[in-house]
Amino acid sequence: MDFIKSTPENVDELVKKAGDKTSGKRRLEAVQELGRYDCQQTRDVIKRIALHDRVRVVQETAFRIAQGLGIKKNGKPIFLGKKDIGYKSSDFTKVFQRVKRESEMEYFDLETFKEKFKKMNPEMFDVMTYDKGSKFDRWIENIFNSLPKNK
Repeated sequence: MDFIKSTPENVDELVKKAGDKTSGKRRLEAVQELGRYDCQQTRDVIKRIALHDRVRVVQETAFRIAQGLGIKKNGKPIFLGKKDIGYKSSDFTKVFQRVKRESEMEYFDLETFKEKFKKMNPEMFDVMTYDKGSKFDRWIENIFNSLPKNK
């Protein structure tokens, strides 16, 4: 793969998009665009995302670009570790209970819940949307239905 050996004109905009924790799609687009260039600024962003992004498809894309650029960490080639979304089940329970409590939801309404969930914790919503894919709605229902009942 041939890289352009310069800094993109819109580098600040791309770096900002790459740091948008609320949209995996925007980060993926930014990584793909940054991956066309070989300069220190793009290398730093690609490396950070390849090592730390919670959305696996974004992380894998950055990792592949990093390999092509020969990016290293502490003098060693970086590697793609095991998948880690960065959340525990207790994190979901806390957020779901808060959404349920604040929306005063007696009966489950998927669209209302998703709207409040996205507003309350956009990063978690984004990560789980990518992680669960087509099973996202069912996952929300299952977590909601397994929440501890109020006494």
